[in-house]
Amino acid sequence: MSFRSRLLIAFALAAIIPLGLLAYGVRRQLTARLVTQHEQRVQALARVVERDLQRESASVATRLGSIARALRTDDRFRLGDRAYVLDWGEQAMRTSGLSMLQLHDADGRIVSSGHFRNEFDRLQPDLPRLVRAASGAVLVRARAPEGPFLALTRVDSVVLGDRRYDIVGGVRVDSAFLRRFAVDDGLAVSLETPADSLRAGSPAGTSAADVVAAIQLAYTDADSTRLASATLRIAYTIPELETLRRDVDRWFLGAMAIVVTAAVLLAAWLSSRLSGPLTNLAQAMSSIDLDSPDLVIAAGRDDEVGTLARRLGSLSARLRASASRLRQAERRATVGDMARQVNHDIKNGLIPIRNVLRHLVQVQEQDPQQLASVFAERRATLESSVGYLDTLARNYARLTPRVDHRAVDVNGIVQELVASSATSGGVNLRTRLSDGLPRANGDPVIVRRIIDNLVRNAIESIDGRGGDVTITTARTRDGAVMISVDDTGRGMSEDELSRAFDDFFTTKPDGTGLGLSVVRRLTADLHGSVRVESAPGKGTTFTIELPACTPS
Repeated sequence: MSFRSRLLIAFALAAIIPLGLLAYGVRRQLTARLVTQHEQRVQALARVVERDLQRESASVATRLGSIARALRTDDRFRLGDRAYVLDWGEQAMRTSGLSMLQLHDADGRIVSSGHFRNEFDRLQPDLPRLVRAASGAVLVRARAPEGPFLALTRVDSVVLGDRRYDIVGGVRVDSAFLRRFAVDDGLAVSLETPADSLRAGSPAGTSAADVVAAIQLAYTDADSTRLASATLRIAYTIPELETLRRDVDRWFLGAMAIVVTAAVLLAAWLSSRLSGPLTNLAQAMSSIDLDSPDLVIAAGRDDEVGTLARRLGSLSARLRASASRLRQAERRATVGDMARQVNHDIKNGLIPIRNVLRHLVQVQEQDPQQLASVFAERRATLESSVGYLDTLARNYARLTPRVDHRAVDVNGIVQELVASSATSGGVNLRTRLSDGLPRANGDPVIVRRIIDNLVRNAIESIDGRGGDVTITTARTRDGAVMISVDDTGRGMSEDELSRAFDDFFTTKPDGTGLGLSVVRRLTADLHGSVRVESAPGKGTTFTIELPACTPS
């Protein structure tokens, strides 16, 4: 993401988040204030509704009392006229203005039912008991020909002779009944029972902003054996609250649009003032070349961007000066490295010649007659060493030696090198050469340089204390040619082992530190590998693996 995009997003968020929080806080405070104002009104309405229910319950109780008094003087009922008793409940219900009326005997059997004639002779012993157990009116879900309905009921009793009767009666509770309590716009009255619910009033539902008051009523079903609970809810939806919220939202959205637009324009202006010069600086820095003329960066500004541009220009000049000094130091180091490597390789080539000459001088002094025969025997060593030096000279003349890949007799090179090597200090140079060794694919001069360096390094590690240096050749499992140079010298520590192939690393006072680094480089030129195993006091083993020559 670019700097300009991040700046735009940051300014937009800096404008949106505070305004959003402010809008949320204002809406919340407005809601709390209006709800608090209307809570007292709704609670007052709830108390009014509760008193109205108590008056309605008292009215039902009064009418049941009148029915009980009239029943005490009703001789036809006393005489037990069956037809009259069946019709008595309907007549009494109509006369009293009730919607439900049942007469139960002492066993709970319905003697007469005004709202549903078929209830006659039905046992409902729990209904009078449950209604009497409640402290006030009870909502009863009663049966009727057209279906069950809710009734606000009370109970009364009468004794005729030696028999006791319970009178259960009430008025119907429906939407029309609840509508009497929803006297204001925005007021909703709902009755929720375990079986169903009723609603009256203007709102279709309530929202989180509504002010709600609840009245708990006792409830039972006609066949139930215990009382349950019903809830009469009075919910008031505040009309002005939604209007006020819409106005607040509209104003805040407008203000947010203006502020965000201004913030984005300001961010775009600032980003253009910052990102433009920074982009130019980035392009200028990407074009820096240590070999090109000095970089020119426009730094006419007096602010931080101008200071940065001037410092980058100064840095570019210092880098060029440092690069020039570094190139000169590298040239001097390269010349020194080349001189040390040439010296090291020439010394390795001169050693066999010096050994042969010393042998010839010794023969001339001790047995002059054998000089010709000894010279003939050692002539091949001299010619091989001179050829080796000649090849080195030609390779160094080209600076980069050319690798001439062809079949190389590794065993022959080892035998020739052992024959021309001189050891001292009790060092025994031994060979274990494989008879069926395939020819290696490489350069004979390079292979000899590798083995010669490893042998010289092994002899020097014994340091005149006496020991063995063993050259082993073998064929690996994957068909490569393996050359191993093992010594019984002092060995190497872990730190020395980790740096064994580094250029100019040596543990000998007069060493150049190039022998093993040359081995590693030449082995890589032949597409081979080199590894070393060593431990202090247990000697060192160098193993070279070269690819075998593929039969044509």
